[in-house]
Amino acid sequence: MSSKFAHFFAGALVAMIVSYTTHQLGAKPAIPKGTHVNLSPADYLEILQLQTEYPRDVDPGSVRNAGWMFTKDARSVISGHPMLKPADFENFYGGLVAAEGQASKGGNRHFNMSPVIIGLPDGTARGSSLMMGVSVKEPGGKPTIDLMGKYEDVYVRTPDGWRMKERIWTADQHVGSYQKVAPSPVLANPATWKTNQEEVIQDLLKKGLTRDSQGVPAPVPAGR
Repeated sequence: MSSKFAHFFAGALVAMIVSYTTHQLGAKPAIPKGTHVNLSPADYLEILQLQTEYPRDVDPGSVRNAGWMFTKDARSVISGHPMLKPADFENFYGGLVAAEGQASKGGNRHFNMSPVIIGLPDGTARGSSLMMGVSVKEPGGKPTIDLMGKYEDVYVRTPDGWRMKERIWTADQHVGSYQKVAPSPVLANPATWKTNQEEVIQDLLKKGLTRDSQGVPAPVPAGR
């Protein structure tokens, strides 16, 4: 083999290896055939635990701020004013465990149920869970169902474990309301891999539902 041919062959081989490696690094992981979860058992259980701990960190008996469950760049819509920065989460969840907060008062519980969790090809995960709020409003009273609806979430893996990057709560309206509700995630349907959170956030901001630099909900301008 001549020196020129050897150099040409070696160069072509290197180019093929580089091209293949680049393609492999840029390619999205394939979803294994037959799975409807696409997560390892450990990842699935950790995200499920995150879902399950949420009501325990906002209801009576909680001793910690549920803001730990979210990434620093998380965005969320739970009640009215969107939470778009760390101070917003601190104000909202810190208030729940404050001396006069929800977690210090009895008679109210939120029940998360029917979880759905799937891993996405980009390494994130989508989740959905139904929620029902129940309370006992007076001594000796019977429990009443106050609200129901569902959470739609996006989870990301961080150095500290799985955390929520998106969470949107949608309360169910009355029968026959033809309410627009985002679909829960289905692994076989990429159209369900995103929440409708950003659309909701922009709509709320247009209505004047903003928060100040400390995360405190700002008064809604007159006429909005």
